[in-house]
Amino acid sequence: MDYLFELVTENVYVLAVWDSAWNSYNNCYLVVKKEGVTLIDCGKKEHSSYLVEALNKLGRSPEDVTLIVATHGHEDHVQGAAVFKNAKKFIHPNERSHIEYPEPDEFTYELSDHGILEDYEYRLVGLHTPGSIAIFHQPSKILFTGDFLCFFGDPLSKDGLVSDGNDLKKEWLEYLRGGGVSKDHLDRLLEGLSTMKGFDAHIMCTGHGGVLVGDIERFISGLLEIGENLGKNEIVQ
Repeated sequence: MDYLFELVTENVYVLAVWDSAWNSYNNCYLVVKKEGVTLIDCGKKEHSSYLVEALNKLGRSPEDVTLIVATHGHEDHVQGAAVFKNAKKFIHPNERSHIEYPEPDEFTYELSDHGILEDYEYRLVGLHTPGSIAIFHQPSKILFTGDFLCFFGDPLSKDGLVSDGNDLKKEWLEYLRGGGVSKDHLDRLLEGLSTMKGFDAHIMCTGHGGVLVGDIERFISGLLEIGENLGKNEIVQ
C-alpha cells in the first residue's frame, strides 16, 4: 500500500504516504468545506499524485484547494504546493531562508508568532525549524503539530492510523524520560508543549505517522511533567 487515506473527524481527512526512502509515513491533511479545501501541509513533489487521488475520492480537484498552511518548510510539507494554482499559501517568515521549495515566493510570509487565519489559530513553536508552527482548527478541535511532535519512522499504532494511539503515547513518554531530547533542546520543547496545552485539543494530527484521538491534554501534560522533572534534576546536579 503506497498510502492510507482516512477520515479523522467530520470533514477532515489524513493522507499518510509511505516514504520508503525515509522509512516513514509522511502526513498531510485535507479540511473540506463547501467553498473549498484547505491543506495543512502538502507532501513531497513525487507524492503529489496521491494527494490528487485523495481529492478525487472526495469529488474534488486541485482547483478546489483554496488555502495551504505549512507547519514548516521541509520538502515533505511544502513541495506538493506546486499542483495547487488557486491556493493561497502561507508559512511563517522564519522559514523564508529554509524553505525547500523551488519557487519560494509562491508562499506568503506574513504569519505572526501568534495569530488567526480563517478558522485556524496558530502559534510559533520552533525547535524542529525556526518557523515551525502548531495550528489549531477550532471547529474540529484538531491540533496540527507538524514535526515538532510526531512519529517519524515509527510503526503505526496497533489500533491503526487514526486511533487512541496509547502505545504511541507511551513510547513518546518513555523516549523523553530516557533522555531522547537533548538538554540544549529541552527548554524549547517545554515552551512549545506549554503553548499546545493552551488549546482545547481533542485530536492531534502530526507530521508523520499516527493520528491521536482522545486524551490529548493528558498526553501533553505527561510530556510536560517529565520534561520539567528532567530540567529540575539538571539544576540539582
